[in-house]
Amino acid sequence: MQRKYFLDENWHFKVGKIHSELSKELTRKINKWLAAEVPGTVHTDLLKNKVIDDPFYSDNEQKIQWITDCNWLYKTKFNIPSDFNKLKSTFLVFDGVDTISEIYLNGALIGRTENMFLKYQFDVTNHLRKKNNNLIIKFTSPTIYSQNLEKKFGKLPVALNSSRVYIRKAQYSFGWDWGPSFPTSGLWRHVYLFQKSEASIEDVYFRTLKIESEKAIVRISFRVHGNSDNLIARINLRNQSFTYQNDLSVGDSKSIDHEILVDNPDLWFPNGFGNPNLYDLQITIFSSIDDILDQYNRKVGIRKIELILNEDERKTFHFSVNGCKIFARGFNWIPADSFLTRIDKSKYERLLNLAKNSGANIIRVWGGGIYENETFYETCDNLGLLVWQDFMFACGAYPEYEDFLKLVQLEINQNVTQLRNHACLAIFCGNNENEWIYYQNFRKPYSNMPGYKIFNQLIPELLSSLSPEIPYWESSPFGFEEDPNSFKSGNRHEWGIWSRWIDYTEVKHDGSLFVTEFGFQGPANRKTLENNLPQANRKIHDPIFEMHNKQIEGPERILRFLSAHLPVTSNWKNYFYLAQLNQGLALKTCVEHWRDNFPHTNGSIIWQLNDCWPVTSWSVIDSDLKLKMAYFFVKNIFSNNIISFREEANNVKVNVLNNSNEEFVGRIRIHRILADKGKAHVVINKKIKVDKNSKICCFTIPISDLQNQNQTVFTVSLYSNEKRLIFRNFYAPSKLKYLKFAQPKIQVKIFREGEEKALLLKTNKPVFFLDIQYPRFQFHDRGFILLPNETKKLQFEGKLPKNFHIKDLEIYHLNQFLS
Repeated sequence: MQRKYFLDENWHFKVGKIHSELSKELTRKINKWLAAEVPGTVHTDLLKNKVIDDPFYSDNEQKIQWITDCNWLYKTKFNIPSDFNKLKSTFLVFDGVDTISEIYLNGALIGRTENMFLKYQFDVTNHLRKKNNNLIIKFTSPTIYSQNLEKKFGKLPVALNSSRVYIRKAQYSFGWDWGPSFPTSGLWRHVYLFQKSEASIEDVYFRTLKIESEKAIVRISFRVHGNSDNLIARINLRNQSFTYQNDLSVGDSKSIDHEILVDNPDLWFPNGFGNPNLYDLQITIFSSIDDILDQYNRKVGIRKIELILNEDERKTFHFSVNGCKIFARGFNWIPADSFLTRIDKSKYERLLNLAKNSGANIIRVWGGGIYENETFYETCDNLGLLVWQDFMFACGAYPEYEDFLKLVQLEINQNVTQLRNHACLAIFCGNNENEWIYYQNFRKPYSNMPGYKIFNQLIPELLSSLSPEIPYWESSPFGFEEDPNSFKSGNRHEWGIWSRWIDYTEVKHDGSLFVTEFGFQGPANRKTLENNLPQANRKIHDPIFEMHNKQIEGPERILRFLSAHLPVTSNWKNYFYLAQLNQGLALKTCVEHWRDNFPHTNGSIIWQLNDCWPVTSWSVIDSDLKLKMAYFFVKNIFSNNIISFREEANNVKVNVLNNSNEEFVGRIRIHRILADKGKAHVVINKKIKVDKNSKICCFTIPISDLQNQNQTVFTVSLYSNEKRLIFRNFYAPSKLKYLKFAQPKIQVKIFREGEEKALLLKTNKPVFFLDIQYPRFQFHDRGFILLPNETKKLQFEGKLPKNFHIKDLEIYHLNQFLS
């Protein structure tokens, strides 16, 4: 069998060449060999050695920009493990190097790295000694490196830091409109010695060829590397109801292509459309004497994914999974920390489970980040989350000189081979916004854009052999029109709303076929930001607070849109409630429109799920993994079954949408609420039935009935057959800020039953957008509407302290601000 020996311990680091002026004291500190971690980064190593303070705190980002302008040295010493065979070749493997480095073993230069998205492997057989091997990594400043290449080849039209496109490094690390600038260096994935066995399994490719009438045909392809003869490849494919095993002779070509007929297959479906069923695939290579030489294990899914661009003689853009039309609802994903080595398995699983629990069925891996690790994709497989996978190019033109294209080719080969067997993988996409930005800036055909051949030629040609079954889309947004962001075809990014100061209510005019980006900002939860702001800076007009919003005029936009819909305040606590509420209302309004526009519109992917640091941004989950109020607005509107309001010339239609594979039977209840009186009257209360993947109009409100009804609000509630509330929505003919709410008396009690703990809530008058906060709790709902004669059981995570009292809760609702 293969042997691995990890070299993740006993590392030290110090500064190399310094490219900027530093104090004598700081220079003295970083010229000493200090303890380092691998995997790790120079920033986190400096933090652990107390050379720098927390990069996220206050304005520390500005104070530590010197780090990226330095070269750095890392070293370790190791012995050859006793179980390594000295007659076999030994390789030194780096799963990830960030980014520009020279690698020396016992004084000899054994290799260079220049792409953080590549795995590097060097034959070090002739450089090793039995004991006291010295390994040194010399890192070059990524900013100096990229700036030198820009000087050599010329400045390209690029958003944000222009030289970043010359280095194959996570582009967000240079700073984005939601993230700080920390272009770090380090060994960001594992380092190890490696010896192959006499035969090894390579380039495994599992794919579904056909699904029809209770059977599926899958193909398993792989190569066997090695010179041994008389090898046997055993293939196992199994789940709880199916077992297949076959032994195959490995011929001279060392290539295997094997098809399996699976009866009554348990298909993989995305969240909300079925179960994400998986099979265990195992490939084992045996020698002629039954020794196991190598083994490959992976979970795989049987599914067919198609991107449909034409339907019923009209253009469309939607995914079909196993013949089922999918309305894609989900989130864009950015790296979950500015320092990648701090993202552990539990953080991945927490974030993705929150996405799944919101009702999402798709995650877009954005092209300014990284190809995520196996934990990410395995979790998406298990949860039924489709993955829209960008290649790592974003918001700019890219160079096309020969060495750069060779790096890109290696990157595509390695990463596609690694990703293609995941059931969750729905689409490969060439880049994020490159063509669109080029067209916007120059009003010329995007085929003139530097880097165009990467996305139009190099990548699709590679994919045609590496992964022909997965759809490829050149960019996002992209279509078949002159403007890549056209409504007429393809997918769109809707940034007129928010970024161009257009109000979110104008979404009613949006006729997109598929929306891959749209969003609205709200601050991180108050405690998350307070933990990173000095007391003196906790004011909404403070420059350091505003530093934690990276969009140009981001703070101004929040106040502009807040004033359009809700009361405006400078009170610190109230600002967080109102700004988060407005974010939730905006996302709810947009998703509601696009879902009601089904089947013309077939996808809405929110920008963004998560953050990489404590910030005011478009995320619905902050960097402490605390849920913003917007998360719960999205969770509500992501339900399979929703009720939407559509304004037309003479009526407001109340539509019920069933976006599932099963018929829906339940009950709808509509209340007319007189806000200033605090009265709620039932308008309609009836059973409804909606066919699968369809929509019905269940009620119509004449516009004439709404004249002079500026204190009226309609609420609609959808109940399951088991009388469980599954969805609630509202419609106000006038802007919320013009309403005058009656003030409620809210009763709050503690509920305990076994392990379950919750608050029981009641009210005597309608309460709009109730939000209860307590520092030690994470509540399971926020910003909800509570009606009289209801009891809301509000569950939470967190331990009740012995001295807890109801009066310790912070209670916010819109009624408080509009009376």
